[in-house]
Amino acid sequence: MLETALTIFGIALQTLGLVAAATGLYKTFKDCSAPGDRFFSSVLATEFEVARQVRTALVRSIRRFLRRPRPSVTHGLGTALSAGFTGRAKGLVQFGQLPDPAQDAEAFRAEIENRLNRLFKLAQDVQHDLGQEAKARGQEAQRLEEDLQARIATIDHESKRATIRGLREQVLGFFCVALGLVVQSVLDLTF
Repeated sequence: MLETALTIFGIALQTLGLVAAATGLYKTFKDCSAPGDRFFSSVLATEFEVARQVRTALVRSIRRFLRRPRPSVTHGLGTALSAGFTGRAKGLVQFGQLPDPAQDAEAFRAEIENRLNRLFKLAQDVQHDLGQEAKARGQEAQRLEEDLQARIATIDHESKRATIRGLREQVLGFFCVALGLVVQSVLDLTF
């Protein structure tokens, strides 16, 4: 009776351990994989690739051994056509007519000075606007970088917690399997 009870207890522990370990593995894979990723498809894809490589090596070895020529493969020549456009726009800003320097030199000098002052003021305004825009873009880039770092830290923390949850179940499962094996071994040694 004790022997039967220990056998059932050992089998129950091993079954519980295997179920807990499988659940932990499933949760770890689910939490760490990309959405829609399937566990067995990625494993089988690796196995199929290894089998294909082994088959290719085996076929090469047999062909070398039998000295059969490799099949010839003819590749067609393909052409690619690409088109691009590089555009450039020019603009010309002009002031009105200048006074004739021969008739009124003072009016000519005053108009040139006025135009230079307007251009200088316009250049300063543009430079100021560019500086303000660069400052605003820098602040926005800094804010986006901080936001991105916070998101990365949050996702990293969540993924670590999810992985640890699955790992705890795996460890518990393997512990139950080991305990069941110990019970079975003690049972085999004593009875």
